[in-house]
Amino acid sequence: MRLPDPGGTRVVLIGVDEYQHFPPLPAVRNNLTELAKLFRSPLGGSLPARHCTTVLNPTDISSALDPVHRAASEASDTLVVYFAGHGTRLPDGSLRLAVRNSERGRKQYASVAFDDLRAEVLDSTAVNKVVILDCCYSGAALEGFMGSTDEVADETIIEGTYVMTASAATQAAMAPPDAPLTAFTGELVKAIANGIAEVPDPLDMSSLYKYVHGRLRSQGMPLPQQRAGGLGHDIALFHNKWSPPKEKPTLSTKRDEWFHEIHHELLGSLRNVSALAQDRLRPEFGDPALIRSLLVARIAVQLAQGKSTTTISGMLSSSGVFATPCPSTDELSELIAEVQFRYETDGLANSVPFLGGLGLFPWTPESTYILLSEYWAAQRSRTMPRPHVERELSDLWDTADTRVLSAHSSLPSLPLVTYPDPWEKLKAEPDLRVGTVTAMMLGERGGGDRAWEHWMSTRPWSTLTARHLVQLGGDLVRCKAAQRTLAQYVDLAPAGHNSRAVLLRATEIIEEQLKDIALAIESISAIEYDLLRERTADEHFQDGCLATFSKHLLKRSQAFTPFEENKMNHGTWAAIPWWSLGVHGKQEQRAVEDFLKRGGLRLGVAAESPDADELVISCEEPDLGPSWITARLIFDLRDVVQACELLLLGRRQSVVVDFLTEHIDEWGDRQVHLAGSLDLSLGPEIGATLTDVATRALHRLLPDSPGPSLHHEGVPALDRLLDSSRLPKIARCPR
Repeated sequence: MRLPDPGGTRVVLIGVDEYQHFPPLPAVRNNLTELAKLFRSPLGGSLPARHCTTVLNPTDISSALDPVHRAASEASDTLVVYFAGHGTRLPDGSLRLAVRNSERGRKQYASVAFDDLRAEVLDSTAVNKVVILDCCYSGAALEGFMGSTDEVADETIIEGTYVMTASAATQAAMAPPDAPLTAFTGELVKAIANGIAEVPDPLDMSSLYKYVHGRLRSQGMPLPQQRAGGLGHDIALFHNKWSPPKEKPTLSTKRDEWFHEIHHELLGSLRNVSALAQDRLRPEFGDPALIRSLLVARIAVQLAQGKSTTTISGMLSSSGVFATPCPSTDELSELIAEVQFRYETDGLANSVPFLGGLGLFPWTPESTYILLSEYWAAQRSRTMPRPHVERELSDLWDTADTRVLSAHSSLPSLPLVTYPDPWEKLKAEPDLRVGTVTAMMLGERGGGDRAWEHWMSTRPWSTLTARHLVQLGGDLVRCKAAQRTLAQYVDLAPAGHNSRAVLLRATEIIEEQLKDIALAIESISAIEYDLLRERTADEHFQDGCLATFSKHLLKRSQAFTPFEENKMNHGTWAAIPWWSLGVHGKQEQRAVEDFLKRGGLRLGVAAESPDADELVISCEEPDLGPSWITARLIFDLRDVVQACELLLLGRRQSVVVDFLTEHIDEWGDRQVHLAGSLDLSLGPEIGATLTDVATRALHRLLPDSPGPSLHHEGVPALDRLLDSSRLPKIARCPR
């Protein structure tokens, strides 16, 4: 079976809801509207609007039959005619369809003779012909009845077509008062809109009829009738929206879906960049989407570490990922520029502040790159020996640390594939009492619901896409809460009492689940675990502040702000911290050049107390080396922007320092040039100090703001303050 060809199909929907001499039928108008929507929708093959004609309240025979005549003349594939309204019968048994001006009694010639409609349909050259009648007689004695019919289906039969009528010979079609649709058409619309279970796609007319017949019969409604000529029963007008239920996805499947979403978000508009075309990549290294995502993330890391376009281009051309011939320098430069633009404007995400709500922060592209490297290594190790994958990690992705590989490949993925859903396990528990008690402990009674709600409300990432972490983390906190509550109940239960045995068995089930959870957690990466673990109130507050701050940083222009003379400046670029230091005179320039070859600055942090209003970071070459470089940065912690900047610095634990020179050009303008850059690591100790001081300052500036709520990614009070504040300077000098 197939759906009709939209180009050769014509549909005419005729309905009368207002009469001069018959009771009104207000539901008929809705009948036409809903059916027209379905025919024009993808379910109906997206029939063009001009091929679906609606005729509401025709006043006479011509206004009803002329559209049928035109449609019958044009249709080559399928012709559908639908009528809803009052129906009458002559003494000879022939059927008349009442139009708006039709009258009762002797003036039956003012109504449409079904024989005339039948003749128009028969004259059509369409292969398939379908007639649907939701009609009635006018002599309804009870409220809600449209009228009575008598052998309508037999009388309307057309060879080679399909006819469905709303009622049988001695029954009335129903139009319940105040119902939006008539009873018959209402069930027809539901069947099409919702689909029919266990029926193939597309829906044939016989299946539609059986469904509508069954639904009306269960409601005690008049039963429809059908007749078909030839293969009319097999005509299909609509797709079946129902699809067989899929197997419940495993944690492994959900995790793969998460990574696919990460690929999608990372690539975004970069898919059309020529250097990332599929034929430019060597196919033997795996999924092209994953390879592209790794390349994009690696470029973002290099940019965040202060590397120039030339340096990054050289790294890419020597990586071994690209097929021969390697993309040209111009193509690689285009790719780098596009990644830089994306990173500056949205942190490589289609939504700010998180990478598409996936939990990957714009202020640490390194984490995204490591996560993807681990995932690639795990995929690769399924078909390649471990030493081979280790070499590829080093050669292709410049990863010498084999811990990246061991994070995934040292453990099988089986715990994620076979991880049992605790609720499904309880359904299979043979002892109903044990299953009920365990469910209560995992739910409200045992504190599981409260634990889950608290855990969900403190996530630093959207809960919509990382479904494997949502399930695993939710099960973990529920089981821990249930375990604590059960221990208390077991202590109170009398020895030998039946309730104690039930509680002990429930405890065993929870402990078994916790073991399965532990195995599953060992099968995910350290970055995933960091997203999953329970967070302190301060961490939750910091996450919200950084999310809000990042949103403001990324929505502004990233134009470089030249440094003030003889001063070190702190600022940002994109959503990461960035510093600049002015260098003056040839002697200082030579000293900086020598220093950059040696590398390394020693940082010191000075504050009167953790709650001080000012913090000073000092920078100098270790042991005051030959460059004698020394500088101080002052952060005013009464300024919400500088407090956020310090928090960002503490959480990232690294910053790029640009060393800048200047000269006056021939027109007297001051020109700034990049002498070199240093990617400076703060280390965990200094990072923790800065984070603590900044958090305290933000708590003072934002009293009674614990962090983002369940449905808000940022801190509203901070959002309002930043709206009226001057954001940090863009300190990154163009490369």
